[in-house]
Amino acid sequence: MKKKVLIGLSWPYANGRLHIGHAASSLPADAIARFHRMRGNEVAFVSGSDCYGTPILVAAKSEGVTPTQLSDKYHELHKADFESLGFTFDNYTKTTTQQHGDFVREFHELMYKNEFIFAKNEPQLYCGSCVKYLPDRYVEGICPHCKSNAKGDSCDGCGKILEPEELIEPKCKLCASTPTARDTRQLYIALSKLEPQIREFYEKSKVYWANNAVGLTGRYLNEGLRDRAITRNIEWGVTLPQCAKEKFALSDEEFSEKKIYIWAENVLGYLSASQPMDADVIYFVHAKDNIPFHSVIFPGLLLAAGKTLPQIKMVSSEYVRLADSKMSKSTGHMITLHELVEKYPADMIRYYFLRNVNDKKDVNFTYEDFHAVINSELVNGFGNLVNRTLSFIKSKLDGELSLNGRQVVAPTQTFNEVGELLQDGKTNKALARIWELVNAGNKLFDESAPWKTIKSDIGQCKIDLGAVVTIIANLARLLYPFIPTACEKLAGWLGISLDKWEPVTLDEIDLPDIEILFTRLV
Repeated sequence: MKKKVLIGLSWPYANGRLHIGHAASSLPADAIARFHRMRGNEVAFVSGSDCYGTPILVAAKSEGVTPTQLSDKYHELHKADFESLGFTFDNYTKTTTQQHGDFVREFHELMYKNEFIFAKNEPQLYCGSCVKYLPDRYVEGICPHCKSNAKGDSCDGCGKILEPEELIEPKCKLCASTPTARDTRQLYIALSKLEPQIREFYEKSKVYWANNAVGLTGRYLNEGLRDRAITRNIEWGVTLPQCAKEKFALSDEEFSEKKIYIWAENVLGYLSASQPMDADVIYFVHAKDNIPFHSVIFPGLLLAAGKTLPQIKMVSSEYVRLADSKMSKSTGHMITLHELVEKYPADMIRYYFLRNVNDKKDVNFTYEDFHAVINSELVNGFGNLVNRTLSFIKSKLDGELSLNGRQVVAPTQTFNEVGELLQDGKTNKALARIWELVNAGNKLFDESAPWKTIKSDIGQCKIDLGAVVTIIANLARLLYPFIPTACEKLAGWLGISLDKWEPVTLDEIDLPDIEILFTRLV
C-alpha cells in the first residue's frame, strides 16, 4: 500500500558554510527519500536554513551585515552545497519565509488554548555593557554537570540541555563581560505535565530509533522533564501571535520585545515545509546534538497543541571528528563540504559517509582513510566488477549478450533485506548488505574465468557473463539511493530503469561505449 512519508532533515544554521559533519549526518535522509520514491510512496523530503536565533545575530555582527543579509547569503550557499551532493529535496526552504512564520504563530495559538502553556517570572541573563537580555547562544560558560565549556542551551561534553542561567562563570559572547540575572516574564511549556505522554510515546517508538536517540532520550526522561521557556527577549525571531498579548496579559513593551524561542519554532519547520501532507510515518535525520529537540521537544509541542503523535523514526548519527578532534563552525576547525566536493566526485563522498555514519561511535575523518576506503571498495570492488565485466563483453562479444530473461536468485533476497534496513533508517547496514552482492559478483567473475571459457566453451562463457551482468544490473538499482550518478550511467549502458525497488530481469544488452566508473585516488 502506498504510504505518505515525511523525511525531515535537521535545519542547519545559516551562519556559515556547511562542513563535512553535515554531510555525514544528512546523507541518510537523501538515501531514505530515494528508496521510498522507488517503492512508489508519496515522499516529502524537506529541510531548510535555520535563519533565526542568536547564532545568526552573532555571525551577522561579526560580518558587519544585517541578520537578513547574512541568513539569505548562507541559505543560497547551503542549497548549492546540498545540490552538489545530489540531494533530492522536495522543499528546501528557510525559517524567515512568511509561510513558516504564519504556520508557527497559528500552531502556538493552538497551544495557548490548552493547559500546557503558562507565563511566569524567571531570571534571564542581562548584559549591562550591551544593554540587552542575552538569549542562549549569546552566553558561554562552564557546564554545571561535567565542567566542560558549554553553550547557553546545551553542553556538547555531556549532552545535557541547559538554560543560560545555569552556566558557571557565564560570559557575554558579544563583549565578554559577565552578565547578571534579572527577572523577566516568559511563556513556558509544561513539559513536566506532558512527561507521562512523552514517556508513553518513547516506549512505543524507541524500537524505530537509533541507539543514541534511545539512550539519550531515556536519560532525559529518567532525570525528569523540566518546563521550558518558549519565548525569549530577542530582536531576531518569529513574532508572537497577537492573541498572546491578551491571553497572558502582556504589556505593549513585553509583547514587542519577545520572540518565539528558536527551538519552539524551528522543529515546526518540518510541518510548515510539508503542508498539507498528513504523513503515515516521519523520519527525523540529524546529528546526536539534535536528539532532544526531536525526541522530546517536537512531541511535546504536538501534544500541547492537542495533536496526535505520528509514527516517528529517529535516524541520529554520532559526530564526525577531524583527525581525532571535534569540528566546529565557530572555531573554524573544519573541512567545508564545498572544499571536499571541489576535490572529489559526489558519489565518493556519499559512499564514504553513508558507509561510516552510525549511531554508536564518532567517525574520525582523515584524507588517508578516505582514499583507502574509496580505492579498496568503490574502485577495486564495485567499479572493478562493472568495468572488467562490461569491457570484456564490449571487446570480446561486440557489446552484445542475450540473456533470455535470466534471473539470479540472490538479488531478490538482497532487495528484501536491504529494503527492510532502509525502512528502518539503517543506511550503513543496508550498504554493507549490498556489498555482499558486490563481493559475490566479483567472486563469480573470477571463478567462471570468461577469458578461458570464451575459447573453450563460448556458450558457458555467455551464461556466466549473463549471471554477472544480471547482478550488476540489480546493483545499479540497489545502490541508486547511495551513489546515484554512477548508477545512472550504469543504467543507461544496460538500458534499465531506476524507478522501481524490485529485481531486474534482463533479456539482452547492447552496450554503447562505456567508461571507467571510478578513478583511483592517489
